[in-house]
Amino acid sequence: MLKQLASVLGIVLVFGWFAAQTPASADEAAPSVSLKSTSNGNEITVVVTGEHLKDLYAYDFTLKYDTQKLAYKSAILSKNGFSVDPIVQNGNVRIAHTKVGGIAGDNGTLQLAAVKFARLQKGSAAISLHDVKLVDSKLNAAGTAIQAAISVKDEAPSGQVALKDIGGHWAKTAIEQAVQQGWVTGYANGTFLPDKEVTRIEFAAMLIRALGADGGRQPVTFTDAKQIPAWGLPSVEEAVGRGIMNGYGDGSFGPAKKITRAEMAAMAVRSLPSAEPAGGGKPAAFADSGQIPAWAKPYAETAAQRGIMNGRSGGQFAPRAHATRAEAVVVILALLQQK
Repeated sequence: MLKQLASVLGIVLVFGWFAAQTPASADEAAPSVSLKSTSNGNEITVVVTGEHLKDLYAYDFTLKYDTQKLAYKSAILSKNGFSVDPIVQNGNVRIAHTKVGGIAGDNGTLQLAAVKFARLQKGSAAISLHDVKLVDSKLNAAGTAIQAAISVKDEAPSGQVALKDIGGHWAKTAIEQAVQQGWVTGYANGTFLPDKEVTRIEFAAMLIRALGADGGRQPVTFTDAKQIPAWGLPSVEEAVGRGIMNGYGDGSFGPAKKITRAEMAAMAVRSLPSAEPAGGGKPAAFADSGQIPAWAKPYAETAAQRGIMNGRSGGQFAPRAHATRAEAVVVILALLQQK
């Protein structure tokens, strides 16, 4: 059944693109497509709406967005018909949908899709609509020269950051500074959760947002690459391409795994200029230095020598402990000062 539906969609979206378009009469409004955005904390929803539609049977369009400021999360299309999974690549989201069978198309106004993005950085971000193909039930093009664009406004407050759960926290000043710089954010309910443990993909995203992309991004081939969420994939590809991050011995990346303090030290030191050696100075005097894995010792020592990372209570480095959001922020801020 799925193969049959795919074949129908293929006929509509290939044959229909090249069918002759019937021009609208002088007193008949031409089909149009508009964009409208709404925000809920750091989640942006872009609604794509068709207007003045005439017998709309299938449609195909592409949304372009700024990958430095936004990350694709999901898309909701009509359940009445068959939709191809959105194709997300290099800041483009391609969406296609068709009705199935010998039925009439839709008329008037219709929501074509609701596409959700995560805000990665402060500042307005452009989203634009391209390559719109509208096809009627007779497989004729029903409007193909349609484009639209919007700018998602920066709704982040200026001045002091108001997060309701960092008062009195040891990292309060650092957290506020990081949020104001725009490479980390709080949650929609006004919290930051400073003691929440950080996953590998979350730390990669924070680090690359703070450092900025330098064109070192490359496709990843981890055995669990399909499990890397779309919102974090560009950061992972950048971190791997620049040699900041790598996978495990079994070929996996483990995006949902909690990052350890040893891993965080390694990523931070690898982010320093290439001439920066790992270790080589006076070994850091941690009470649990014997528990630091051999591969991580040079990184832990360099991070401590450069003031990028400090130990936890009792003079311990705690290499296998999971890093918290607060610790990640402090480490990245210290790293930025080094650079």
